Amino acid sequence: MKRQIVALLLILVAVSFGFSQTKVVVNEWRIPFLNCLTGPIAAIGEFLQWGANYAANEINAAGGIAGKPVRVIPVDTGNDPQKGSVEMARIVKDSLVAMGPVPEPVILAAMPIAVENQMMSITATTSYEYAVQFFPWTVSWFPPTLDRLPALVIGWAKQFSDLKQVVQFIEPYGPWPGMAEAHSKALAGLNIKELKAIEVPTDAVTFGPLVVRALDQKPDGIILVCNAEKAAKIIKELKSRGWTKMNHILVFSSADDAQLYSTGGADLNGVQVYNYLNLEVSNPRWDKFKAAFAKDHNGQMPFSLSPNYYDALYMIKEAIEKTGVTGDPKKLKEERKKIADYCANVKGFQGLLYEWDMKDGVPTNKPSYIFEIQNGVKQFVLEVRP
Repeated sequence: MKRQIVALLLILVAVSFGFSQTKVVVNEWRIPFLNCLTGPIAAIGEFLQWGANYAANEINAAGGIAGKPVRVIPVDTGNDPQKGSVEMARIVKDSLVAMGPVPEPVILAAMPIAVENQMMSITATTSYEYAVQFFPWTVSWFPPTLDRLPALVIGWAKQFSDLKQVVQFIEPYGPWPGMAEAHSKALAGLNIKELKAIEVPTDAVTFGPLVVRALDQKPDGIILVCNAEKAAKIIKELKSRGWTKMNHILVFSSADDAQLYSTGGADLNGVQVYNYLNLEVSNPRWDKFKAAFAKDHNGQMPFSLSPNYYDALYMIKEAIEKTGVTGDPKKLKEERKKIADYCANVKGFQGLLYEWDMKDGVPTNKPSYIFEIQNGVKQFVLEVRP
């Protein structure tokens, strides 16, 4: 028995010694972030980059990743797929892992290069349907659209017994029509009649004719699936034409950013919006993040995607530390796979707002929320979980 105990102790010592001998060979972890810092969605790119940089500063203040500092390298694609491809081809030559690209047109152009070179790049702002094409070299930040969005629309619709027929305004951009289809699935399940959808042209500047076409169908409720500025202008047009049931308007998550509030103003009062970020949650990390964001953004609170690349960098940190990644260029292929495998099935990941698990690259238990806007502030209505 004593011999068995001694042998077991020797094994434990050897294993512990082996872990302690994992030698990081880099002086600094450099994580490229393919983002849109110029062009039509530069405002979104700015706060995504802000979140990643904030995480890097926080990590470095606490000792870095495996004892070494981390730096997020901004790589501007300007929302240009060709430029995104060129930048990704450069990055895959020697990078261990990357974040982005943003948004969907650049993802579709650049991610095949990451896949071909077996380098993980976390696309933390797109839908499952876009991300899944590039598994296992990315993960999805959201469950499948047809799993997560119907429950949100059901939660909104069940508040109102007079909701019998609904019209959607849909801008044909990226994953948005697919999100509208998920809304349709929920309405059909509730036996709510869906009226003929109103297509919102990407170059639309006036919205009166679109609103008239919608109101002529006599809807009880309206779902807006278009960018923030267009959503706000449609709401203002609806009010000017006599619409009064403001909480019977639901704005989808992608329109929940600064332009919605700056353009819509007081006309948004009562409108409901769904997204994945709850400002009313309180914990030390999130409270500090909110205060710092407001300080750097003229008092505005974080927008719906603000934490995504903060959390992505922390997930990379955890993967490096838990799998013994060293940053050794001679082990590049092996260590890239370690990071990808870890992130695809991480359990109990401590995100900025809540804890979640991944299963085969898909989150299994992230909550979503419905809010009502009053005086420029979102007030909590309900939480929805898968």
